[in-house]
Amino acid sequence: MTSKPEDVSRTQPLKPTGEDQQSVGNPAQGQEFGRYMEKAAGQPLSGQPSALSPFDLAHNQTLLSPAPNFDTLLTQVKSSQGMLGDINQQLNTPNLRLKQSQRYLLRTKLTDANTHLRAANAKMGAELPEPPTPSSGGILGKFLDYVTEGQSNLQAAQNQVAALKDKGDNLKPADFLAIQLKLAHAQQEIEYSSIMLSKVVDDMKTLFNVQL
Repeated sequence: MTSKPEDVSRTQPLKPTGEDQQSVGNPAQGQEFGRYMEKAAGQPLSGQPSALSPFDLAHNQTLLSPAPNFDTLLTQVKSSQGMLGDINQQLNTPNLRLKQSQRYLLRTKLTDANTHLRAANAKMGAELPEPPTPSSGGILGKFLDYVTEGQSNLQAAQNQVAALKDKGDNLKPADFLAIQLKLAHAQQEIEYSSIMLSKVVDDMKTLFNVQL
């Protein structure tokens, strides 16, 4: 059966409700939308980078995160001291054996940690401790020397931070951030060393239990 012309006109797709009203529309709504777009054009898009420079961010860093202070520095120092104590205990595990790759990583991490700690002490004006006298305890003894040096550097940092806090002295925000960053790098290297040694000790204990 063929369709009549009037039937074809009735099959045309219907427009969504309100479309005619929007196109013909309310003039007030169109003006309001235009004002909104003009206002939005004068504001930076959320996805665009800020025009602030790194110096501006450093100057306004209190708006981004809590500023470092003597208490936060002391917390970092004490955390690193605790992890170095764990490393000392792990290195004194009887029959501990380290692979060549593990020795390299441990030596690199502990050396870098002490480098960061000395830099932090120099930045805050602390007296740098003398390197410890090398021991004759073989390979593990050398690693214990690194730990001893790290503890000396951390103790010097703790004494200096406490002295500055007691005197009421204050550091520049940039110096605070630099010291905090150096301590954080040292803490990261020490933590890596502690986790690696912990796994070595656990694997060794598991092996001994299997052999028994």
